[in-house]
Amino acid sequence: MKLILRLLSSIAMATSLMLSNASAAPIAERAMGVWADEEGKSNIEIAPCGDLLCGRIVWLREPFDEAGKPKTDENNPDMSQRNRPIIGLTIIKGLSLNEDGNLLKGLVYNAENGKVYDIYLNPGGSTMEVEGCFAMFLCGSQTWTRVK
Repeated sequence: MKLILRLLSSIAMATSLMLSNASAAPIAERAMGVWADEEGKSNIEIAPCGDLLCGRIVWLREPFDEAGKPKTDENNPDMSQRNRPIIGLTIIKGLSLNEDGNLLKGLVYNAENGKVYDIYLNPGGSTMEVEGCFAMFLCGSQTWTRVK
């Protein structure tokens, strides 16, 4: 009986350690992958770029403009950048842990209006809370879903 109790205790301890390690997976690792935005307009891949993480558009629901050509970065304030294709465009840069170590923060470029905002990511398993902010108090949020 003692042997069985010790064995059960060891199994419970090992299971507890495995679960705590899984839930303590670094935020950056949980954020990596392909995510569908809340509106289903685009998929963004979060991946390493240098020492940080970045996000690039890898799929668009409507990839072509009215003329049937691939959409480009036509709203970019830099005229020389307006011919860049939207698919493949890096829109999230400099993702790193925030001061509290519980979110990723960086900058996001909105190709729809050519503006840059602060971005905060809180990745879970199959969803990620995404918040974009202008001047730290005008914020909007979405829930992105992991693409399998």
